[in-house]
Amino acid sequence: MARGGFRALLRPDFPEPIPVDQWRRVERLLLVMMPALAALNVASRVFLVRQAGVDAGAVDRFLQINLAAHATLVALNAWAFARPRSERTHRAVAWVTVPLALGTSLPGMWLLGSVTPNLNTIFFVIIVAAVRVYLDSRLGLWALGCAVAMHAGLVVLEVAGLVRSRALYTVGPVDPAYAHPAAMLAALSWIVAIYGVAWATASHVANRYRSSEHALRELNAGLETRVREQVSALERAGRLRRYVAPQLAEQILRSDVDLAGRRERRPVTVMFADLRGFTPLVERVEPDVLANLLNRYFDEVSRIAFSHGGTIDKFIGDAVMVFFGAPEATGERDQAVRCARMAIAIQRRIGALGDEFVALGAGAPLQLRVGIGSGVATVGSFGAAHRSDYTVVGAPVNRAARLEPQAPPGGILVDEATYTLIAGSVEAEPHGEVTLKGFASAVRAYRLLVG
Repeated sequence: MARGGFRALLRPDFPEPIPVDQWRRVERLLLVMMPALAALNVASRVFLVRQAGVDAGAVDRFLQINLAAHATLVALNAWAFARPRSERTHRAVAWVTVPLALGTSLPGMWLLGSVTPNLNTIFFVIIVAAVRVYLDSRLGLWALGCAVAMHAGLVVLEVAGLVRSRALYTVGPVDPAYAHPAAMLAALSWIVAIYGVAWATASHVANRYRSSEHALRELNAGLETRVREQVSALERAGRLRRYVAPQLAEQILRSDVDLAGRRERRPVTVMFADLRGFTPLVERVEPDVLANLLNRYFDEVSRIAFSHGGTIDKFIGDAVMVFFGAPEATGERDQAVRCARMAIAIQRRIGALGDEFVALGAGAPLQLRVGIGSGVATVGSFGAAHRSDYTVVGAPVNRAARLEPQAPPGGILVDEATYTLIAGSVEAEPHGEVTLKGFASAVRAYRLLVG
């Protein structure tokens, strides 16, 4: 179990990618810290020599080594910082920076003595922990190894008599026994333990941080995916509304049931509208002029139809079919009244735009014929396996389609079923009986008063 825990510190559960921006943040920090620490060391000379009576030669030798190391660190990190795209350069400089940073304080242990070893240990602990937390496990392990090697190496050299430092243990009230090599080696074991605990703690913190970072990254990725899906759905809905009525689009987007498999019989009111003299107009005007005319005409018809709650079934050349009662039913009477009022609004608007249509190239104001029929029809999706339309099929559709050519230009004819439903709400007058193709007997028709 302990081995598994140690392995987890060495090999975190989640990868530790270091973005180039993070390398550069660390380098920027070092470019500010190193000159500041160097200036602090230079300023400390005044207190060490004049106030504490430390050997000036020892302080100067320490500053020579210390300032050279700081200058090297600044030069290296400035060079790496100037290469923002090279991740390999940033990593290589980091591997060199770690021992150099540790080496800035190491000489003070044997040249200055006193409390310097304690300060050096604290400094080493900070570097080991910071490297492990802010960079990655390999560099953290490298920092730990460098700290232990440097500190242990100095103690071994001291014990071997190859270096004679101004030892902390022979100064002041401390018992001289602590300067014995065995005591120094025992102290070294505690120092190594301190470094190890600092590294392990920093590794735990780093792993927790990486785990949280990983979870946050996954959460953000999930949120980004959901946002993209919702934006895509909105875009699809916007495109869908260009081809079907808004209420039908909403029902398609809301429903988990395939509308293609749903068909039902229900009361509907259907309107057919057709431009008078469209065929000669097609032969007379240029395609672009024709497109502008039809688009302007259909824009107005669609706007009015949607404002009255109608479902636009289709555009056929210059003709338009609109029905009420599906996909949302509002009652036979209400559907018929809204359809009749919509037809009147369309006739009035097309009449008001006569001059505009002439300016667009129509040659004369456009005039509409409109037919309306009501009754029970089959509503649903009809068509082939790979292409179908949501539409209505039945007798009221046929009556409306046949009444439309019988209407005078600018007029609206409705069948008797529609007239009965709108009586008292929309003004109409008898038009007489008309013979409709496909119907065995004459149909009584009524003409709406457009005004």
